[in-house]
Amino acid sequence: MKTGAAALALLAAATATPAVASGGIACTGDGVAVDLSVGRLAVISVLRATVRIGDTVWSTDPEIVPGTPIAVGQAFEDESRLLVDFTDEAVNAIVGRLRVFFLTEGDGYAAGGVVSFKDEGAFVVDCSERG
Repeated sequence: MKTGAAALALLAAATATPAVASGGIACTGDGVAVDLSVGRLAVISVLRATVRIGDTVWSTDPEIVPGTPIAVGQAFEDESRLLVDFTDEAVNAIVGRLRVFFLTEGDGYAAGGVVSFKDEGAFVVDCSERG
């Protein structure tokens, strides 16, 4: 009995994953939307990203959100900005960039910036929706 309990405890420890504080960031503009599912601990980690420009969709997880495959090349967030670079699926070239700045005053919060995508252009986005 002790062996079974020990084996079960070892299995549970081996398959455990660290807790991740997660949320979402939605950026929208005229004909464009960027949705990020993120984990936040000491640093931001983009778990999934979807970019929509007009009728075209790019996705880091096309099995969940169908679209042209992309990857997150790098992401950075501090108390005043969020910077994300999107690459092609093979991580050979940057195909898009998201640059967001945010401010708070009292109970007020606002976030906005720009997103650019290769051969699509640059767009102003409101990123005040966070979950």
